[in-house]
Order: sequence, then C-alpha cells, then structure tokens
Amino acid sequence: MACGGCSKKKVVRGVNKDDVMGGYGYLTDRQIRARLEVYKKRYCKDCGKRYECDYKMYVECKKNK
Repeated sequence: MACGGCSKKKVVRGVNKDDVMGGYGYLTDRQIRARLEVYKKRYCKDCGKRYECDYKMYVECKKNK
C-alpha cells in the first residue's frame, strides 16, 4: 500500500521478513510475543511444540534448521 501523498511504496531492504525480530534491535516483550505468534501461525502449523514455544525455543529451532 502506498504511503503519504507521493503514492510510492516503501521498500525495506536487507531485512529478513521471516525473522521474528524483523531487523529491529529494540522491541518490547509484548511486540516479540505478538510477532512470535504470527510466525508460529504461518510456519509452525504441524509442529507439536507450537503452543508451548517461546522466544528461547524459537532461537534454538532456528539454529537447528
């Protein structure tokens, strides 16, 4: 979707969209939990530990993949 009056789309470069942190270094705990829920909904549909997963488990899982 276009922003402002220039009608150009904002392009974010160098950011992995599949990452929970999204390239940001400073997020609140609430923002991280919300982003993790969206990530789990998109990419962890068949995972057995989906509902007990927290950020620490997410990091370990990403290292294993």
